[in-house]
Amino acid sequence: MLGRVLALLDSVAAAGPLGRGELAAATGLPPATVNRIVASLLAERLLAEDAGVLRLGLRLFELGTVAGQAGVTLLDVAGPYLVDLHGAFGCTAQLAVLDGDAVVYLLKIGSPRQRRLKTRVAGRFPPHCTGAGKALLAFGAPEAVEGVLARLPLAARTRATITDRPRLLADLRATRRRGYAVDRGEFQDGMTGVAAPVRASGRPLAAVTLAGPTEVFDVPRAAHALRLVAQLIEGRLGGAGSGR
Repeated sequence: MLGRVLALLDSVAAAGPLGRGELAAATGLPPATVNRIVASLLAERLLAEDAGVLRLGLRLFELGTVAGQAGVTLLDVAGPYLVDLHGAFGCTAQLAVLDGDAVVYLLKIGSPRQRRLKTRVAGRFPPHCTGAGKALLAFGAPEAVEGVLARLPLAARTRATITDRPRLLADLRATRRRGYAVDRGEFQDGMTGVAAPVRASGRPLAAVTLAGPTEVFDVPRAAHALRLVAQLIEGRLGGAGSGR
């Protein structure tokens, strides 16, 4: 049984999002067996399903962030740094991952006195108009990014949202060059965000972000701090980052 479970998870990990029929074909397992195993994996959040398409679930990410024998997780490591960033900048600090075609925020440190940022922990948000999403796309594997962009409707959330694919690709190239992403009111009017990738084996594991009112937000200062924090998190998790 365990071998079949691993075969299904390996297939989704290798090929990306798959339908149940495609998964049966990839593993050589009978459709009834696939459906039974998938039901169990969905219940345990090891797989997630949207519109009939299966992808790896967030629980695998949570399990996979355990680093070394110390048992330190990404959330454990990143949390204190986010608190420090919030205190230093007076802005909302967040940790996010790319789950399928959406950005999911795992941590959010803010204050009720601040202008409210329209994100929430465990919420799913479009990557093309968020700093975290653009950082994760820009440093991701090119074939995976192409797949996301092929499926993703570049819907406008504000007048500043990039809805043109060539412009978005140019923005992602600029993000790679400078090492951080910027959201200038593209997700929420009047709010600017900056995000830097936390990398493992050269690919983004997560993104750390700061966001605040555009009129007072210092992009260069925030970018410098976020890149430093990302490096510190990578070091605590085992020196996984590369290519900075």
